[in-house]
Amino acid sequence: MAQGGRKNVRRHGREAAFTRHQSPRGTSLVLFTVLALFAGLLSQCGNGGGGGSAPPVRLPINTATGWSDSPSISRDGQRLYFMYSRYDFGPWIISGGTTQPVLAGPDRPGLHHSANPWDESDIYMATRNPDGSWSEAVNLGLNGAYGDSSGMEIDGGNTFIWLHGNGAGNDIVMASKALDGTWNTPVDPGPGVNDHTAGVFQDNPHLSPDGLGLWFTSNRAGGAGGRDIWFSLYSGGTWSTPVNMGSPFNTTGEEDQIWSAPTGTTPEIYWNTSDGLKRCTWNESKSTCAAPPELVTIPGCSYAAEASITDDGQYLYFGCGDPATGRVKIMYSVKQPGGSWGQATPVD
Repeated sequence: MAQGGRKNVRRHGREAAFTRHQSPRGTSLVLFTVLALFAGLLSQCGNGGGGGSAPPVRLPINTATGWSDSPSISRDGQRLYFMYSRYDFGPWIISGGTTQPVLAGPDRPGLHHSANPWDESDIYMATRNPDGSWSEAVNLGLNGAYGDSSGMEIDGGNTFIWLHGNGAGNDIVMASKALDGTWNTPVDPGPGVNDHTAGVFQDNPHLSPDGLGLWFTSNRAGGAGGRDIWFSLYSGGTWSTPVNMGSPFNTTGEEDQIWSAPTGTTPEIYWNTSDGLKRCTWNESKSTCAAPPELVTIPGCSYAAEASITDDGQYLYFGCGDPATGRVKIMYSVKQPGGSWGQATPVD
């Protein structure tokens, strides 16, 4: 993905540009661009089991080393998806790309390994226990050899969409569950969504609850800035040519990671911008914001990204970035009586 002397690095939901000799492949990194931009670093363009007879120790979602990112909560709040890699990308972020990611994290069952940090990431799922805690995360079983991330479910977990690395770039793909609970072969939504023009990427897909609307991020031609949000509609067995969401969603800055909550009396849209996480009330008849967008403040988190919300509108899950360390922690916030969001709390 070279552009002149610059490489566009895709990793877990984010894109950054910097000069480097190794050409990274695989998936994207959810928060690293916003962290690096936030820190002023970029231009504007073992295992979790116990030994002996001791019972296995549960590996938390947020590990002290390694990398958990790209969170997505199911609409009923019972399943939490995230990507995991043994590599710590914090040093790479805070150095502006001069320090390589460090292989430091614990292993997870089913994780595919790679000597190339840009090719190692799998999607995992934790389910909510009766006491409200999260179970041991399990490999989702649809990961490939070059990195997978930025996934979400619809249809009660029977349909999944995510970003799939192919060794040269990334494609948005979808899969449905077979009757035996295994995943069917992933389906490519087509060349309209997955643009393979040199230097173009697509990332962070989001499906509407009925599976007929697809939002995603891309830097393709026709956008307002470097990275914009696009929309495609499924009809007659095919996905329509994506259209740019336009203002107020897209600006000359960077927009990414949209989440639609089109249920209830006050449907909302959340997305990331160069300024931070924004939201607006959705005007469905006009397919735009009913009022000017506003910045979302979450106490205890200086930069939140990749928001997902339960259908009751009460729980917001997100990746919280720390510009000082470059690391990300998966957290949640509870809606307060006045409509604001409460204290950011780690999921474990």
